[in-house]
Amino acid sequence: MKNINNIMKIIIIVVAIVIIAGIVMICVKGFNYDLLHSKTQRMNIYMTQDFDINDIEEIANEVLGKNNTKVQLGNAFGTVASIVSKEITEEQEDSIIEKVNEKYQIEINKESDVVLTQIPQSNAWDLIVKYISPIIITTIIVLAYFIIRFRRKGIIKCLLIPVLSIIIVGALYISIIALTRIPINELFAICGVLIYFLTIIWNTIILNKE
Repeated sequence: MKNINNIMKIIIIVVAIVIIAGIVMICVKGFNYDLLHSKTQRMNIYMTQDFDINDIEEIANEVLGKNNTKVQLGNAFGTVASIVSKEITEEQEDSIIEKVNEKYQIEINKESDVVLTQIPQSNAWDLIVKYISPIIITTIIVLAYFIIRFRRKGIIKCLLIPVLSIIIVGALYISIIALTRIPINELFAICGVLIYFLTIIWNTIILNKE
């Protein structure tokens, strides 16, 4: 029993350290967002003839680097090539235009056929906000169920422990994401919701066993 208590104390200390370290990391460096959610530049090229997006991707990767670039069609009509990168300098922009002109034997005008825009960094809150209402409603329903089903175990076990466990697990998850610098994207929110439901299930199992 003493060994179990010691192990629990160690786990609590480790979790507390990770959460504190995560908070410090978020305050100092913030999150690491993936390319589509970080501060980037978008270069839209309005093509004057049919083109293969793979050709544009090859050119963009050559000029900007494969790891920092995403290329896709910029509209539903297939007339715009959209290049997104952390940074696109004027020299790189000119190089891309030159290579596209050379590839397709056309004359893309930088002033009229190319639009370079700044894309602001997303916020982690923006990725999870659509899940907030369902989570709140689910939590209220689950806690109400706990109170009715396990009322004899006391209000602390029915309410306080489940709520604290959700908060602590959530804080631990966010801290690990911040510390490991795993890129923030849509998967971040989906995994968070999955962890939330697993925490609810774990609390239900614990209460049923006691």
